[in-house]
Amino acid sequence: MSDLAAAVLANLAISVLSLVGILLLFARRLTARGELALLSFAAGVLLSAALLDLLPEAIAEGPEDSNVLWATLLAMVGFFFLERRILGFHAHGEELDRHGHGHGDDHGAAGHESGSAASSRALVLVGDGLHNFVDGVAIAAAFIASPALGVSTAVAVAAHEVPQEIADFGILTRGGYSRRRALVLNFLSALTAVVGALAVFAIGSPVEDNIAWFVAATAGMFLYIAAADLLPELHRHGPRPGAGRGPPVGLVGALFLAGIAVVVLLGHLVPE
Repeated sequence: MSDLAAAVLANLAISVLSLVGILLLFARRLTARGELALLSFAAGVLLSAALLDLLPEAIAEGPEDSNVLWATLLAMVGFFFLERRILGFHAHGEELDRHGHGHGDDHGAAGHESGSAASSRALVLVGDGLHNFVDGVAIAAAFIASPALGVSTAVAVAAHEVPQEIADFGILTRGGYSRRRALVLNFLSALTAVVGALAVFAIGSPVEDNIAWFVAATAGMFLYIAAADLLPELHRHGPRPGAGRGPPVGLVGALFLAGIAVVVLLGHLVPE
């Protein structure tokens, strides 16, 4: 199988997995505790993929006179500002949903909040589409570097993308979209990952000639998502007063270690 076919199939599989996750939510089989359990597994996968696979590969393949870790740092900085500007509207949308119905007597305020909610929904879709596009680029670049790196990167993307798409779906439905419309829009947004993968191969040699920088940037993206989003979310629902009910501490730790074990195992099973 060619690198292009592998990258496209991996991104399609992740989009379908996200769709299945949302359908499970429809059936009420995936609880909030279950979603947090998925996040703990995803955190382990992302951290280990970044530190054990992506960064060593980037450093080994990088130019001797350059420090590819600059790409890692710049990716983390870029995702910080991206999340503040666009992806941060996830929280804004949730806040509107919790408080937006309490101002029905004030038509001006209600109209303003309705417009803000619509804007937030649109920004959630744009931000999610952009995020998925970057995921597609990361997976394609990883497959160009090596099949093993492509597989571990795809697993890492899937591990964090499924709960993320479920959260986006919840925001869209709470923001006023019907379930069917939210499902279709969410799936179309997920498919931008395929566009990102195709773009990498369409560009061709400029990507291949600088593959170490792309791999290092992917590591930065994974480190940022794990450290800034997933781990704080797990701690926020940890075993302390007012934190809410989350999965048992032992289960969270076991799934976190299981995520690391999966990446280590893939490194030994998938040929370079």
